[in-house]
Amino acid sequence: MRLRLLLAALLTASHALAQETAQRELNELTGAPPGTRCFQSIALAQELARHYVASGLCERELSAMDPARFMGALEGMNAVDEDFPSDACQVQMRLMFRAGREWIAEDPRRNCTATAAEMRELPVFRDYVRGR
Repeated sequence: MRLRLLLAALLTASHALAQETAQRELNELTGAPPGTRCFQSIALAQELARHYVASGLCERELSAMDPARFMGALEGMNAVDEDFPSDACQVQMRLMFRAGREWIAEDPRRNCTATAAEMRELPVFRDYVRGR
């Protein structure tokens, strides 16, 4: 039992450290002030940004997502952190949107289908999937 608790604590600490490192690197990349905290989960924010972008690009599979619902999902799923409303964090969010657009453009048929399948599994996005 103690070993499990120790392992769980180490995994949580390593995730937090990885998140901190990733946020620091993203801050450096975008010129955000050191210590800026845009995202509690960069990976989740990127995934949700990709879903949002796909909803506008993948017309056969998805309906366009409401921006307010997207923002609510970011907050509701704890993807964003305290500095998210800042201009620096909005630059980082735009980079995530761009990455999502580029990913969809690499193989629209396959990537739209994959994104629709992912969105079908998330209650907040399920309504945007066509042919559910």
